[in-house]
Amino acid sequence: MLERKTKTACLPIGTYVRVDLTGKETQKVFDDVLTNLARTSPPIPGFRRSKGGKTSNVPKDFLLRAIGENRVINFVMHEIVSTTMSDFVKKENLTAKKEFKTVQSAEELESAFEAGKEFGFNATLEIENPETEATGESSSDGSNTIDVEYKNVS
Repeated sequence: MLERKTKTACLPIGTYVRVDLTGKETQKVFDDVLTNLARTSPPIPGFRRSKGGKTSNVPKDFLLRAIGENRVINFVMHEIVSTTMSDFVKKENLTAKKEFKTVQSAEELESAFEAGKEFGFNATLEIENPETEATGESSSDGSNTIDVEYKNVS
């Protein structure tokens, strides 16, 4: 069960979302992505595939070097951002455009990420009908802010 803390603010250009993940969540996503990449990658020299085409038990460090750490982290960033944003939209029953952007660049996200450590990012999301979606408390700067805590079973 994953717990994600999300804070949103409705701004004129869209909805600003801050997502923070715990160290356990980042480690789980990293392990899942590494396992999926191992399954779909070509056979690793020195390790036979088991019956059924499954990759044998390759040590994680070796597997990470064979696949490429940058490639794995790139897939992890994509997985974290896309799943958390789509989960947020579904949980809040928002009608949002499919496109969303992270405030940080891809390089900044990748350099800030370390599996097993807390990780957070900021994103903007365009809501199709903001006047019906904007709810929450008005903050001192005049924007609406919503604190959301939810549990996601993956």
